[in-house]
Amino acid sequence: MKLLTAIIAATGFAAAPFAFSSTYQGEVTAAYSDVNPDATSTDAYEAGIQGKYYFSPVDTSQHPLAEAAFLEKASNIYVSAATKEWKGDGFRSDIYAREIGIDFYIPDSIFYLGAGVREEKNQTKYAPDTNSGSGAISYGMPWQSQWFIKAGVSPVDGLLVWSEFVEDVDVSEQWNINGKYVIALAGEKALNFEASYENSDDFFPAETWSAAADFYFDRHLSVGTGFTHETFENDGLIQGKDVTDYFIRARNYFTDNIGVELEYTSGEFEDALTLGASIRF
Repeated sequence: MKLLTAIIAATGFAAAPFAFSSTYQGEVTAAYSDVNPDATSTDAYEAGIQGKYYFSPVDTSQHPLAEAAFLEKASNIYVSAATKEWKGDGFRSDIYAREIGIDFYIPDSIFYLGAGVREEKNQTKYAPDTNSGSGAISYGMPWQSQWFIKAGVSPVDGLLVWSEFVEDVDVSEQWNINGKYVIALAGEKALNFEASYENSDDFFPAETWSAAADFYFDRHLSVGTGFTHETFENDGLIQGKDVTDYFIRARNYFTDNIGVELEYTSGEFEDALTLGASIRF
């Protein structure tokens, strides 16, 4: 409860006294996570940035600011980049990822389509072992690309259900379903629900369940919670394990165009504190 109070206090400032447009067509978001693996001396962090351009201006009036583009079914193109680093006990591992994609809502229909390409590379280095006399070890993987497509339906306002399909992966071996529903309440209040499920026969985790819910006190401020549950049934690093991570988060837009987010995740193997920010123009 103390943590939740601190998050609300950190994001609950009043809007700045200067005005911004009620529409936007571009958005840049960035986030940084400080990760604390349990029972190890490892230091870890994650960081990412994304730029998004909407084909038409997004109208934020009568919507929670964080959900305006979703509720307006705003088609867009985007690019993103991210990095992760773990280091400690004589090693360092770096993972780099980048992505470009498109989200497209077919006009005058209930259908949604998405497509793009993801690329990832990694590098791991081990320091020399002075006890055994062995030298430094370094190995990694160059950039690997994978195309993906998404297809979904929006049968009612505020609801989207979709699945994602990736290159060279048979649907019978790996499939998923995802959903998001934003419900308007009295005044400026609203609820946001998110859920997803993925099943994999060839990779781990074998199953992943996730769900989240956010309550919007007004157009600017929301507080939410959720979880991710993974089951490792097939061959892998932690075969036979079930892992659950829980999180709480808060988002606030100081103005119609500037927002921040705080999220704390408590997991069975690691905890993480994430700070994010977005600016719209």
